[in-house]
Amino acid sequence: MFRKAMKHLANNPGLKLLSVLFSVVLWLVVVNVADPEATKSFSIPVEIRNKDVIKEMGKVPNVVGDTDIAVFYITGPRSYVEDMASSDFNVMADLSQVDLSQEGDVKLVPIEISAKKNERRIDIIRRSVNMQITLEDRSEQKFVISAETYGTPAEGCAIGNVEVTPNLLKISGPASVVSRINRVSANINVDGISSDVSDNVMPVLYDENGLVVSSDLLEINQSTVTIRAEILATKNIPVRCQVSGEPASGYQYRGVEYAPETVLVKGEAAVLNNINAINIPADVINIDGANKDVEVSIDIMPYLQELGISPVDDTANQVAVKAIIERKATKLFNFVTKDIKITGLDNRYELAYSAETVAINVRALEEDMDSVNLENIEAILDVTGLEPGTYTKPLTVNLPGEKYELVGQVNVQITIVDKEAQEEEPEPGVSQGPINEGEANRPNEEGEEDTDNDDSQSD
Repeated sequence: MFRKAMKHLANNPGLKLLSVLFSVVLWLVVVNVADPEATKSFSIPVEIRNKDVIKEMGKVPNVVGDTDIAVFYITGPRSYVEDMASSDFNVMADLSQVDLSQEGDVKLVPIEISAKKNERRIDIIRRSVNMQITLEDRSEQKFVISAETYGTPAEGCAIGNVEVTPNLLKISGPASVVSRINRVSANINVDGISSDVSDNVMPVLYDENGLVVSSDLLEINQSTVTIRAEILATKNIPVRCQVSGEPASGYQYRGVEYAPETVLVKGEAAVLNNINAINIPADVINIDGANKDVEVSIDIMPYLQELGISPVDDTANQVAVKAIIERKATKLFNFVTKDIKITGLDNRYELAYSAETVAINVRALEEDMDSVNLENIEAILDVTGLEPGTYTKPLTVNLPGEKYELVGQVNVQITIVDKEAQEEEPEPGVSQGPINEGEANRPNEEGEEDTDNDDSQSD
């Protein structure tokens, strides 16, 4: 049976050809089902070659719009199409191919696109065919490279000096592009860093809006620069303030308030360990003659620099200080003259006062007034060397502490007589001495507060 079938096939060449065609069609169907046709698009920057051709003309090319971005797509079996990436293509424009005879300012440069692999398996379908350029005058400028960091150092650390080497960049290219450059920076990552770090990076060009300026037509003299960031230790250090001078009469300095009370600073660990406070000198805050709170804002940067440290936040260099000045209260005491201690009185004499009481004005903070009374006020009269007669003499008044102040001088009128001499009537017209300064305004009751005229008996 088998031999008969084989003999039948051998004797029918048409059937043989039909079998081969069927096999090819079947194979194409299987391949198409297993690896169907696919499409993929790309947008790739154009590599510009032979710039010197234009440069020799004393000009530089400037790309019009985004025409230096080649847009195309590829088709082919899915397995090959999906295997292709942007890096698998050569996309270039050769300036030696530009037709300078073209009318108008815009010149067209053909864009050539080729695949580095799978070239026979895929088809490249172009959308952008030409790059458009204009010919401009060449411009050259120099920029200082600013050092910048991004990220946050490790806890307890802060960024110190950041330097770029070299820090000068020369840029040349089309005048319209170079003129857009506003600044040049080099950036280094310090995120989580706890020690000094350095890196080689490409300078980045920015316009005045902070947008990156990028062009293959620009030439720079340094493709990479070295940036180094110093990482310092940090410490919260308290601020200490003192004041100088004395407030106005009738007022007392109560203390000083300031904010912030501590400043976070950075520096070498060995230096920070020896610093316990930031001391603001007393002469910076002067309260001489003050009759109200004295408020000042102090720049602490000079004091930090003296210590070899700096604030972590460069803007946190001001300390607001308020020296608190409080008005004192005045209280009038009617001191009984018979309680005055007399010193220096000759035993042959006796002394009499012209009044039963003498006015003593005491000044202190309101909160301290309740602690002073007649029992803790001492008055002393020294009459050493005085002969019989009538006198007005000052009293020495001792108050119960430094927080109490005597207002004005306290005088008392006295008469000294000789106990053995016959008492004589004073002759008409004889002066009895000046009136006691305190008697003129003496109140009726002991301890009455004088709030309307607390400086009535000034020094």
